[in-house]
Amino acid sequence: MRFPKTQVIALVNQKGGCGKTTSAVAISSAFAKLGYSVCLADTDPQCNATESFGVRAESVVEEGRFTLADAYLKKRAATDIELDFGPRFEGRLTLLPGNRGLNSVPLKLESELQIAIADGEKTTLDADEMRSEQRFRLRRSLDTLRGKRDVVVVDTPPSLDFLMVSTLVAADWFVIPVFPSGYDLKGLELLMRTVAKVRERYNPTLRLAGVLLGNYDKTATLDREIHQMLKKRFGEEVVFNTTIGRSVRMRDATVRGMTIFELPEAEAQAKQFETLIHEMLNRGSKRKDQTVNPLPDETVFGKVANG
Repeated sequence: MRFPKTQVIALVNQKGGCGKTTSAVAISSAFAKLGYSVCLADTDPQCNATESFGVRAESVVEEGRFTLADAYLKKRAATDIELDFGPRFEGRLTLLPGNRGLNSVPLKLESELQIAIADGEKTTLDADEMRSEQRFRLRRSLDTLRGKRDVVVVDTPPSLDFLMVSTLVAADWFVIPVFPSGYDLKGLELLMRTVAKVRERYNPTLRLAGVLLGNYDKTATLDREIHQMLKKRFGEEVVFNTTIGRSVRMRDATVRGMTIFELPEAEAQAKQFETLIHEMLNRGSKRKDQTVNPLPDETVFGKVANG
C-alpha cells in the first residue's frame, strides 16, 4: 500500500526515557525496509536520533552542512538540510540532523522579534503574528519534502516547549510512546491538552496515530495491566496492539551507530517494528483516504484531558 501523499508523523511525549528516539529511528528504518522513502527529522537538542545512525552532530556543523536549527533560524528548506546514507538503506532513508544549539532557538527567535521592533520594522502589535510565523517555520521547511518522501518521521525533545509545539504544527499524525514503568497519566493529560490547543489554533487536521507501549515484558503482570489500562483510558482502537519488548539489543544497535535492521542479533525487535508498521497500514486501509490511522481523536482528547 502506498500513501496518496506524504505523511509527517511525530513521536511526542514530554517525559524523557519513554522510547521516543528509539521508536523514531526504528519506525523510520521499518518504513524504509518495507520499501517506503523516508526522512527522519531530529528536533531534539540531545541529537540522539542523529547519532543513532553513527552521524556525529558536531561534525555536521564543522563540515558546514545545514541542520534543523537552520530551518528555524534561516528558514532553510528540508531539501537543503537532508543527509543521505548512500547505498546504506538502498537510498530510501535520509536524515535531517539535529543540532546541540536547538535549545537556544526560542531565545534567538525572540531576540529576532525584539530587534525588528527596536529597528522600527515591526511594532509590538505585530509580535503575536511574528511568533505565529516562527511556529510555522518547521512546517514550511518539511513541506518541501511533500511529494518527494512517502513518510517524514520527527523525533522530539522531552518537553512541551517551542520545539515540541512547532513539531505538532508541522505534523499530520502523532504517536505517543510510553513505558510501563513510571507511567504518569497526568503527564499524558497535559500533552493531550497541548495537542488540543495546537489543533484549535494552528493545525486542525492533526491526528493521533496511536499510543505505543515499549519496554514491555509480557510475563510481567504490571506491564499487562498497564497495557489494558491504556486501552481502557484511550480506547481499544487507539492503543496499538503491537508492543515493543524489553531488550538490550536496541541499546546495542545505538552504541554501534546502527539500526536494529542492520544488527542480526536484533531480528526479533526488528520484526516487532515491522508488525507495528503493518498495523498502522492495516488501520489506514479501512478508510477511504488510505492513510495512517484516522482515529476519533476529538473524543479521545476530551476523555483524556478531562480525566
